[in-house]
Amino acid sequence: METTPEKQLLLVDESSPSRKALVEILKTGKFSVTSVASGEEALLHLSGSSFNIVITDITLPGMSGLNLLKLIKDLNPDIEVILVTSNASSFNVIKALRLGAYDFVIKPIDDAAILINIVERAIEKQALSIENRRLIFDLQGKNDELNDALRMMRTANQLCAAVSATLDVGEILATLVDGVIEELRATKGYLLLLDREGQNFSMKISVGIDRELAKSFNLHRDQGISGLVAATNKPLRIGEETPAPLTRRILEEDPHGDLFSPPGILSVPLRVKEKVAGVITVSGQANGRPFSDAEAEFLLTVANHAAIALDNAGAFYKLKKRSSH
Repeated sequence: METTPEKQLLLVDESSPSRKALVEILKTGKFSVTSVASGEEALLHLSGSSFNIVITDITLPGMSGLNLLKLIKDLNPDIEVILVTSNASSFNVIKALRLGAYDFVIKPIDDAAILINIVERAIEKQALSIENRRLIFDLQGKNDELNDALRMMRTANQLCAAVSATLDVGEILATLVDGVIEELRATKGYLLLLDREGQNFSMKISVGIDRELAKSFNLHRDQGISGLVAATNKPLRIGEETPAPLTRRILEEDPHGDLFSPPGILSVPLRVKEKVAGVITVSGQANGRPFSDAEAEFLLTVANHAAIALDNAGAFYKLKKRSSH
């Protein structure tokens, strides 16, 4: 059975007898209490340890409790501060609340349950605030993902329309590669096509890769990650860490580290008439994160539409050739 961790309390009070009395009260509530005599000492402890609650007297040597309250809230707004005073003037109360104090306790404290109850409520408020912030952060993340998905959907529609609007094979391939590179903010990308025998890949379109390397590139269809994608006829997404079985394939395709950029690789098959004709691969993102499943789906969708456009272009070319005869 898990045990709830002790809540860390920092008590600040100039009077040694008062500190001892307050520590005894707080320990009955099963809190872990650290006590100091000044605001300066309190700040030293706060910079090196994690506290849930600070209970401080307003009247302190040197720095006042109100000044300490302000510095604590600047340091960590999640820490709840409870002020203890024997003079709860309206001026002090208003100023403390404006500075973010959780509550006031008037000395002398005759009923220990009053202070314990205030501390427990302050801890509950702190937990709720942290949870609410986490939920808001998660919601913002989901909204960002949704906006990204909608943007990619619009871009996919635009790219599909663009590749379908031409019967020029070179233009189809260039539109495909340039479009996905821009949308995915990839730093490098290329399209490999198999030769007539279906045995070797050559690089037809590339972005961010040396031209001479692209011209001389040659890869057997059983090698590299492109060979794996062609063989399985499935997309491949590699994150920040490359699985051991894929390391050899990456070295086969990119022995000198010229083709792939961190932090991630995305590769999908280009299927024409249900047969793999090539592979399109992108790597590296300008925002420094690996590609997502949604981005892999986007690339596959656009590649599939480009394959249809290539098939149509081929059919048109054959028809045109027959007509000329």
